[in-house]
Amino acid sequence: VLVAVFFEELEDGRVRVSLRSKDAAHADVCKIAQSFGGGGHTLAAGIRMTGPLSAAKQKILTAIDEQLAAN
Repeated sequence: VLVAVFFEELEDGRVRVSLRSKDAAHADVCKIAQSFGGGGHTLAAGIRMTGPLSAAKQKILTAIDEQLAAN
């Protein structure tokens, strides 16, 4: 596993996203989080973004796939 991602739908309709990486050379999760207004560190980052959950999942998983493909 190179990247783990957890999604939590919050009561206000936003989605909390937690990203973890085991390999900074292949997946800098901070860069992914920053592109959605979040932040953190190379191996651990987070985001709070607008929902719905299904749309948030699609956006984040696409960004992870793109970063893995680029590296």
